[in-house]
Amino acid sequence: MPVTPSPDDLANRITALERQVDELARGTLSNAVISSGGIQIRDLGGIQLTDQDGQTVFFVGGLGGRMARPDLTPQPVTAISDDRGKWRISVLDDNPAAKGYRQYVAIWDYSGNIILGDDVDSGSGLARPYIPHTVTRARYYDWPGTTSGDWEAVETARFNRQHPYLDARILCTTDNPDTLGEVRLREEPSGVTFAIEPVAFQQELKSWRVPAPGVFNETRGVHLEVRRSAGTGNVRATFAYVYGVQS
Repeated sequence: MPVTPSPDDLANRITALERQVDELARGTLSNAVISSGGIQIRDLGGIQLTDQDGQTVFFVGGLGGRMARPDLTPQPVTAISDDRGKWRISVLDDNPAAKGYRQYVAIWDYSGNIILGDDVDSGSGLARPYIPHTVTRARYYDWPGTTSGDWEAVETARFNRQHPYLDARILCTTDNPDTLGEVRLREEPSGVTFAIEPVAFQQELKSWRVPAPGVFNETRGVHLEVRRSAGTGNVRATFAYVYGVQS
């Protein structure tokens, strides 16, 4: 005669089955190896990787709403985030309704600024970073100069702030051996002075690394200023080049 299980036995068995089903559900593909063929996810179904804190650190799939393509279908987006959930690498068009729908590749800094991206509107080249090109007069007597004993700005370097520091190379000299002077960098418009160096009758290349004024993507200027401290000739200086560098 078969034994009828007690209610407690049935409850224990159901609990065990539920636990096994839960483990199977959570373990799906956890150790899967695919040697050929691959996995296809159609219709922008998407893949989302979430860390222990609930932040999405990887996403591939479709986004609708304001991110939808001009035909209002979801835009396929790829994004890699840090452990704060902030994007660091992405492929998307963040304004698909403007200037024609074209996706660009971007690398984002820790603060959420795009520091590297391609120019998809033209179809070639960089959108960022902005890289200046400099030209310097080769003959020292063509360099701007002054005979004033007060500081005088002879050149100004203007830049779009993409880096936290400026690396400045300054060419300087005086017109004759009895003339001495000084050269400095001064930020515009705050008037903060970054560096002061002596100038004598010899062509020198001064090298300065100073904090870049302003905030990211702001256009600012740095004056190159000189003054005469002795003698009868000009004190001359010019920017050899100025470029942004990392901290």
